Amino acid sequence: MDRWTNPPSASLPPSRRGAVPGGRSDYYEMGAFEEPPWETTGTQYQPKHRQQRPLRSFSKTYSLVSQSPMTPSFPSSQTSPEIIYNAPSGSTTPLISAVPPRKSVGSVGSEASISSVVSSRTRLRSDPMTENLVRLRSRTTAIWKIHWYMPTAMVFLLLLGVLGAVSHHLFYLSLHGKPATDQLLKVRFGTAFAFFTRSMLVGSSVVAYRQRIWHTLREKAMTLNGIDSLFSVIEDPTMFGNWEMVRNAKLATLMAFTCWVIPIASVLSPAALTASVEVTTNSTICPAVPTLDFSQEGLYNFRETVEFPGFSLAYYNTTSGAAAPGYFDYYDQPSKINRRLATLAVYNKQPVSDDVMSLNACSAGWNCTYYIKFTGPGYKCEEIANNKDSADSVIYPPGSPFNTSILAPIGDMIYYADVDIGDYLDPQVPEDYNATIDHHPPDLGTFKAEPVLWVGYTINTTKPISPTSVFAKKWKFELVSHIFKCQHYEVNYTIHMNYSEGHQYATITERNWLAPIVDTTPTLLPDGVNFTIPNDEINREITPDADPERYKRIAAYHSLGALLRNFLRGTIQQKEEYPLTKTDLSETKLTDPSTAYAVGDLMNKTQSMYEDMLLTLLSEPHLTIASNASVPCVKTRHVNLYYYYAQSLWIGYALVVAAATACVVAGAYAIRENGVSSDTMFSRILVTTRNPTLDRLAHGACLGGDPFPKVLKQVKLRFGVLDEEGTTGTVREDDDRPSVLYGMQVEHCAFGIESETKAIVKGGLYAGLRGHGEDCDGEYIEGDERERLVGGEGQRRRRWRRRFSI
Repeated sequence: MDRWTNPPSASLPPSRRGAVPGGRSDYYEMGAFEEPPWETTGTQYQPKHRQQRPLRSFSKTYSLVSQSPMTPSFPSSQTSPEIIYNAPSGSTTPLISAVPPRKSVGSVGSEASISSVVSSRTRLRSDPMTENLVRLRSRTTAIWKIHWYMPTAMVFLLLLGVLGAVSHHLFYLSLHGKPATDQLLKVRFGTAFAFFTRSMLVGSSVVAYRQRIWHTLREKAMTLNGIDSLFSVIEDPTMFGNWEMVRNAKLATLMAFTCWVIPIASVLSPAALTASVEVTTNSTICPAVPTLDFSQEGLYNFRETVEFPGFSLAYYNTTSGAAAPGYFDYYDQPSKINRRLATLAVYNKQPVSDDVMSLNACSAGWNCTYYIKFTGPGYKCEEIANNKDSADSVIYPPGSPFNTSILAPIGDMIYYADVDIGDYLDPQVPEDYNATIDHHPPDLGTFKAEPVLWVGYTINTTKPISPTSVFAKKWKFELVSHIFKCQHYEVNYTIHMNYSEGHQYATITERNWLAPIVDTTPTLLPDGVNFTIPNDEINREITPDADPERYKRIAAYHSLGALLRNFLRGTIQQKEEYPLTKTDLSETKLTDPSTAYAVGDLMNKTQSMYEDMLLTLLSEPHLTIASNASVPCVKTRHVNLYYYYAQSLWIGYALVVAAATACVVAGAYAIRENGVSSDTMFSRILVTTRNPTLDRLAHGACLGGDPFPKVLKQVKLRFGVLDEEGTTGTVREDDDRPSVLYGMQVEHCAFGIESETKAIVKGGLYAGLRGHGEDCDGEYIEGDERERLVGGEGQRRRRWRRRFSI
């Protein structure tokens, strides 16, 4: 029952009758006065003195020594500081503040400090807007509701982090095997993905961590120093050195450590993409590889002037330049372009290629390999004699124009070649022949035979000769003589062509010997110049008028063979002091420059040198026989390619995603246990530190500057329910403020010392410090607002806002 007298209601404006707050003033709250600190004079309230009420002292922790009476004095023309706002326009009736102050709670200190604390309770002035907000907030209680924002942000950030990791993987996967262009730009993109992923995962972990620390602070009391570390460890890694935080908040500490470790993934992940020189392979069709078509030589006609037919391998004479009836062209000699190409092949000791060849065959920037097939000339060789088993015996090979007796060690020839038997007669007619008068011979231009290559050579084994040998006085080393012959054939070639970095490497993989180009057997006459052909083989001779196309093709083969024979023809004779060379063989790859002897594998090398001459023809695209073919090929090139190591990326990402997911699960559990989602922003700290005890403890440290008082760092706090009935300190005997609302206990949650707090009960009714929610306007609070205030579903009780009489 309020013990204050009511002022006449008639003295109040009609709109304010029954709405004047009273009774619960700061003076009443502090227990400083027995009666209200004002008196009425007409319609004005004047301050008056009151006697000091005795105080009740609790000695659990603190005690009050004395309290000086407060005797405020206000001019009669002014209102009390407690009744300065909300007076209706035109009215002189002052209204008491809508928010009564908190009760005093004792703190350690002297009489003077207690007096200053009591006097400091006089509430400062505030603007009307704030007072209205205070009145609005005074109607509310704490809402037990998990707001969607924090859980959604926590999960959404985690999903964004996973999406960033997957996007990073897909980006690197799209580059795998591609040319490493714009490397710096790609690395920047990868780094951006890594940092985005890291930021999202850290963000989700931080949000979860903030939920966890509220759960921890509800469960355990920690010193201010430990709480400081708990709130700042995700920003300051030195806080991990606080053992109290590690001991009392193990899971929260682990979550904070995770927030610091996750960024490692942003360092490791960009290294998953590297650039290295790789061989790129492309199996495709090469549409224009050079090849040879000797059938085009048979169609060659030097009289064609409308379209250039290309260069022929042979020069021809003719019986009629005007192409008179019965005329024919017949072979004269190898063409100059043929000589040039053959000479290049011989002196280069390998087939000659041209840069245009690789460009046409492989395209720019590529190497390639492919097979070509064509029909052309070739020498088929076989060895017919050697004296490895009996150096002093003479061997007479059948059909050979010489035997081993002229070869060392018996003779002194280390190389001997007879390559002209059956050669094309040059000239074909006498020098005084007149085609317009004289009739041409019947065998004019006829290929009666193709010379067989008869080659004898000696190999120096470099093995010292035996003193008992019959050749010990003549030779220092053991010598072995060989004789082989080569016959000119038409051959089907299969050739593997390989162009690498512009260089041509040709390998003949298959030779299919068809037939000798002229299938006759010439026999040398005793004069050593002329030869005869057996009668049964005369019909095998190649005449220029019977089949001109075949004739010209054979003439091309013959011209190539003639150029080879020019290098083989001759002898090398070993004199006592020096070798006497009478051949161009020493300019080719068929001799050993260090000894002047022929190479050991002369027979196969001779065949190979002729094929070098043949393959060199591929380098000249303007020959009559030059052709292009479309063939399957394999293109390769050495390029700088991106190489993606997916395992390196996902090892780091899998670990940090798993760690962030574990943090989110822990955060979700903390939200569920807390019953609300929260944060560590200033606004949350503001509303959770509304505790008079903390106000007293913070006395003298209100600037928040360093150094922070060490004694305060050791104060243990806990976030819980303040035991306002049983807390230590001073409580008025007649403090009859309501602590039960509609049968439910109304309490206050805040940080407090361990002895004045108890555990928060999920679903409990919490509002604020007692006396701060008591407004008096006599209105009903109905519907959803009332249900929110009392927290009960479907409860429809009236709540009277208490009216205090003056």
